[in-house]
Amino acid sequence: MIKAERNKIASFVFDIYLDRLLKKYFHDFILVNGFPSIRDDKSLIVAPNHFSWWDGFFVYYSLRKLSQKKIYIMMLEEQLKRFWFFQKIGCFSVNPNNKQSGIVTMKYTLELLNYPDNCVVIFPQGEIESFDKNPLGYNKGIEFLAENSNRDFEILPVANKIYYTNQKLPFILMHVHHLINSAEIKNKSVSLFNEFKENLSVLSEYNSIEGKSIFRI
Repeated sequence: MIKAERNKIASFVFDIYLDRLLKKYFHDFILVNGFPSIRDDKSLIVAPNHFSWWDGFFVYYSLRKLSQKKIYIMMLEEQLKRFWFFQKIGCFSVNPNNKQSGIVTMKYTLELLNYPDNCVVIFPQGEIESFDKNPLGYNKGIEFLAENSNRDFEILPVANKIYYTNQKLPFILMHVHHLINSAEIKNKSVSLFNEFKENLSVLSEYNSIEGKSIFRI
């Protein structure tokens, strides 16, 4: 697998590039509800939906604006080999077609979660699917991490969609769920799949541009 090699200069340059890129193609980036208070003493997994090529950019940009944690993003190995620069901003690889490599990735992710200042982004769907696809594709990698981690961490389901209005450029809409403790997943008192679906459903029914502009933070 390919491990992340975070570089401050690379992150600085990419932040400028991404800000310009998103503002070129989208009218605004709207957080339609409140962002939860993230604990400093627990690491975090962010679990976004995966409906477009833009998704990794959406979640990276919003986390840079809304959180102080170090961002790591799980990315398909074939894509990370192609876009090697993303390794410098915190991306690491997973190969779903290689079981042994997948185990190494899970162990590496568990190591990242041992540090409370880390945030790991994992797309549970694993691949791009239509926003309103039913049934959803879903991989239980986060559940595996919750069951095998030596310490609790928090999980935040996130839903994004592109929303068109009478403006020339579309809007990005984001809805965040409430925080879930990994212990709730481990003892099976909470179904992450159901929470993930519920959050998507809320955003699916949201047809407004009211909310907080992430572009203006």
